[in-house]
Amino acid sequence: MRKNSSEQIDDLFVQIRLRLSRVRQSDPATADELKGLLTQLEDMVESLVINSLKLRSLESRPERGTEKRRRKRQ
Repeated sequence: MRKNSSEQIDDLFVQIRLRLSRVRQSDPATADELKGLLTQLEDMVESLVINSLKLRSLESRPERGTEKRRRKRQ
């Protein structure tokens, strides 16, 4: 089964966090810095995904002006 893009993004973040735990063993300071940056990235991506879903929802609705014109014709 093909994964949707949000599942793929989640999987990527999981993989990054797993590798970050390996870095923590050898360089805790860098791992903490990367963790902070990763959290910022996750927040940005989440915002983009939410905006994308809102946009898709708006695009799937018929335009209100078109609905009014159709009603007037009937």
